[in-house]
Amino acid sequence: MTAVAGCGDALVPGGGTVDEADLVPLALQASAPPVPATNFYVRTNTVTIRALRHGDAVNSLYVELRFPAGSLVSVDGTPIASGDSVLVSVNPRPGAYGFRLSPAGLAFSESTPPTATFSFARYGDLSVADAEPAFSDRATYAAALDVWEEIALRRWRVATASAGSGVSEISAAVEGGGEYILAAQR
Repeated sequence: MTAVAGCGDALVPGGGTVDEADLVPLALQASAPPVPATNFYVRTNTVTIRALRHGDAVNSLYVELRFPAGSLVSVDGTPIASGDSVLVSVNPRPGAYGFRLSPAGLAFSESTPPTATFSFARYGDLSVADAEPAFSDRATYAAALDVWEEIALRRWRVATASAGSGVSEISAAVEGGGEYILAAQR
């Protein structure tokens, strides 16, 4: 068993990964307005910040992505030169907190990775914990939430530096293109 950073004392079997069936993703409330997908360019030498928001009256935050200058390294193994840009796509996960970042072969700097900050104050459906014996109550479930990244088909690990950044916000490093979800381990 391996301890997972950001999970307190949680131990993850299998060297730091879990099967998707062992995760309880944070669902969106049924009344949550949809969050549109977005495409934008990220330049190697410029800070880029994009927020995906719910289409409600106050534009409630769903997830904010921050790409520091110097965070882009390569796409599909091809290095990205200084001053170059890459078209990035972010597709929200239907019915839950998560997203797919494309292109899949996008790689970032270990020293200056992008970050994702999920905000679930308004539309997070903590009632998913009610049917899970692993959590004594909704607060316990909320405290167990981390950002997870898919590293192989249906295999997930806690994203680097996953931690709460507010009462209802959780942030983590984004290490490359692929799937990210906000979930707690059963």
